[in-house]
Amino acid sequence: MKRILTIAVLLIASLSAKAQQGIGKDIEFIDYLIGNNLTRDALAWMDGKNYAPSDTLDFLKGLTLYTANKLDLAADSFAKVPVNSPYYEQSLFFGAVSQAYLGNYGEGFKLIQSTSDSELKQYELAAFSLLLNDRQAYEQAAQNFTYTDYSLTEGENIFGKIYESRYNERQKSPVLAGLMSAVIPGAGKFYAGRKDEGIASFFTVGIFAGLTAECWIKKGPKDWRTIVFGTLGSLFYIGNIYGSYMSVGIYNDNLRDAQNSTIVFNLHVPIRNLQ
Repeated sequence: MKRILTIAVLLIASLSAKAQQGIGKDIEFIDYLIGNNLTRDALAWMDGKNYAPSDTLDFLKGLTLYTANKLDLAADSFAKVPVNSPYYEQSLFFGAVSQAYLGNYGEGFKLIQSTSDSELKQYELAAFSLLLNDRQAYEQAAQNFTYTDYSLTEGENIFGKIYESRYNERQKSPVLAGLMSAVIPGAGKFYAGRKDEGIASFFTVGIFAGLTAECWIKKGPKDWRTIVFGTLGSLFYIGNIYGSYMSVGIYNDNLRDAQNSTIVFNLHVPIRNLQ
């Protein structure tokens, strides 16, 4: 009985091994599907075939998931590609960009550090350094920019402009915005780039100030209308100062977010040439 079971197990294993096939002969077809954004078809093809596990399969699945914007799954697939694989370097770059889109800047930086030395590596390290707000690391990486590789030049220039904006140009100050609106209501909103809100604040505070002054002169300081208009005017005045302070903070945050989105996009651009 034991002998029969052993033979059965060996037969099943043999049939399973025969059923599996290498992915090599289908690579061009899968590349065609990925290149034409037919990611669902590419995944269905790879899952439907009984391909033997391989670094090629892991890389192609990662690339398909990356193209399909399923970045967490793509990062997992790229991470499976072993060091001795011819796809290892590509997997590191694609995995790093996937982590960047996911907001895992530190993880992406570590992956790029493991790649072979090249201008592309320094390009990616510079970008991640900006995302991590590491000025010194950016400067170190940017020293290796040659501005001669057409696939990198535009991004290198963009990174340089973002660097200048962040570290060498004077940033808008929330405190200054608050002080400006304390002196002239709405001035801080102008400073923050919100001109319509600045005009509205100026006229609102001005109207209540005028109504309060008129009631004070005609009815006296203890009249209910003087008190109501004065209270409302004070609330709008304080709100105008606080709103100006917050507006600059929001402006700075939005600017940083826009810069980071630009950096991540330009991280991706030269990586497309590695497919």
